[in-house]
Amino acid sequence: MSDEMLYTIAFTMLPGLNDVQRKNIFERYGSALIIYKERDKKNFAFSQLTTLQKNSLMAAWPLKEAAAEINFIQKNNIQCINIKDPRYPHRLLHCPDAPVVIYVKGTDAFNLPFLLSVVGSRQHTVQVYRVLKELMEGLSHLQLGIISGMALGVDGLAHQTALENKIPTWGVLAHGLDQIYPLEHRKLASEIIHNGGLITESRKESIILPYCFPKRNRIVAGMSDATLVIETALKGGSMITANLAFDYNREVFAVPGKIHDSKSKGCLALIKKNKAHLYYDVQTFLEDMSWPMKENKTDNEATTFNCSNDTKRVLEHIQLNGPIHREELANQLKINVGSLSSILFELEIKAQIQLLAGNRFVRL
Repeated sequence: MSDEMLYTIAFTMLPGLNDVQRKNIFERYGSALIIYKERDKKNFAFSQLTTLQKNSLMAAWPLKEAAAEINFIQKNNIQCINIKDPRYPHRLLHCPDAPVVIYVKGTDAFNLPFLLSVVGSRQHTVQVYRVLKELMEGLSHLQLGIISGMALGVDGLAHQTALENKIPTWGVLAHGLDQIYPLEHRKLASEIIHNGGLITESRKESIILPYCFPKRNRIVAGMSDATLVIETALKGGSMITANLAFDYNREVFAVPGKIHDSKSKGCLALIKKNKAHLYYDVQTFLEDMSWPMKENKTDNEATTFNCSNDTKRVLEHIQLNGPIHREELANQLKINVGSLSSILFELEIKAQIQLLAGNRFVRL
């Protein structure tokens, strides 16, 4: 048991702080251990904390509960990842209310070049099956991960269809990893653990309350490049997720439906308010996202790409670290911006890399 993990979990128990405040405090100090070591100093930066919060920092009970949590995660092969850990979801890290700690059962390889969240209602039409089948088959050529919320209906179907197409998927839970809700998804959860993973910010024995689900949805929205809403009413968890994704400046797509169908009202409202692109088909989606198209090359069409040493360095670095920003490339490879721009242009022309949104490059 590391002291940092112990104090980080204890810090997440500090009462009365919202997610933004908790993240800001943790990022300011960079370590929960430092926070606890400085808690009794006169210049302690938490002067605005309530008496209850200050007493909690001094109390023994959070550390005792944190120790019990560590015992549980170690026995069950669960990873505890905080926002200073390089394994933490990179996209989620940019959200102001990202959780300080997430618990992961399965693989932590969720920082893939492409991530898509898929959400929708629990009650749905047959259109959902067709959309998901086309979507997963059309995206299977990408280094892609699918994120959803493990709920009945669209969420569960998104996870299942991803698995059928050998696409890793992560389910975000509204409770601790000592239980699976809904119970109908216990088998699905087991399959996901071996082909992606389960993610939560909740500790064991947490009580499932109504507010836990919208709170969970910010992780679903924040982990991905885009969120696709397939069917939803005007109110509900899917609309919360879509609006969160929009507020995080992520792309949102909505599948249109019949104007008099209550299950389509939410999607149509998102499109009408310009909060979502209209999802038409996979090809249009790929174009809107500037993601690589699926290519059908025969062996005879394959060509050898010859390039200079600097170009090879850039290409290999993008392959290993992409998507990566132009400035990060220049800094990490110590290549001046002018030379790098020429190399990137050459690689784009020769279809070796692709420019994504946000001036990031990915290997084709």
